[in-house]
Amino acid sequence: MRVLITGATGMLGCDLCREFAGIPGGCVIGLARGRHGTGLCRASEFLAVDITDRDQLIRAVRDIKPEVLINSAAAADVDFCELNPEEAFKVNAEGAKNAADAAEEVKAVFVQISTDYVFDGEKGSTYTEDDKPNPVSIYGESKLAADDYVRSVCGRYAIIRSSWMFGSCGNNFVDFVVESANAGRGIRAISEKFGSPTYTVDLAKAVSGLTIKVKESKAPSGIYNITNAGVCSRYELAKEILEYCKLEAELSAISAKDASGPALRPRFSALDNTKISKALGYKLRGYGEAFKDYIKTRKRG
Repeated sequence: MRVLITGATGMLGCDLCREFAGIPGGCVIGLARGRHGTGLCRASEFLAVDITDRDQLIRAVRDIKPEVLINSAAAADVDFCELNPEEAFKVNAEGAKNAADAAEEVKAVFVQISTDYVFDGEKGSTYTEDDKPNPVSIYGESKLAADDYVRSVCGRYAIIRSSWMFGSCGNNFVDFVVESANAGRGIRAISEKFGSPTYTVDLAKAVSGLTIKVKESKAPSGIYNITNAGVCSRYELAKEILEYCKLEAELSAISAKDASGPALRPRFSALDNTKISKALGYKLRGYGEAFKDYIKTRKRG
């Protein structure tokens, strides 16, 4: 199976490359803007392609002729997006549209990586794929614009909504907590907003399994929520990490207002995983088990 992955050197992109490269007969080509491969990734080939350059991207896709195109490239810094809306929509919406159009031209299955931030967090319980989005940030708006476009133009596709990612290929909250404690720094974490932390290794495995099923018409095209099981606040997660690692640190619970970032975040954006569990035939493990596994892998590295 020939798979093309944008954002291949990003946190999720690296694990997607490794996961698909491990499939018998798999051939993975990674695209990344302005830089080539990393030792953490397992793509067989890298190309410097910017998804916002429509002509360049479409030429690359025509040449490669992938069976699957996964768009994991994104402007994911929520506060940056709020302050730079044009750039956010250029990457997250227009870039995704370019990728979707390119995939459709070569009749590839298209996978769009989306976010829990398409919701406002006011439902008070986990969101299903059928709930109506209502983003409260530019980041959420730009990602939702991509989701809507994919649904309107793609024949075979999967829109993957996930949340609070952590993994070995990028900065993340788990590393922040461990490194802050080891450096003797205090940790401030928001206690009033809740979501589901998600290990990119587990996410990549689930994306791979679902993509194969969609390609083989064993699962329908559509939106799928994929996160590790369980719900917590950043404060609760930090506390669990410190306890597991037996680290001492001054941990302070703060409000979203105290954090003082320019972008609003949903209050409760945990996602319901029922649909993906049925599609894959298994349930994703809890976030606690996942972050512990990540920390063990981190120590070995």
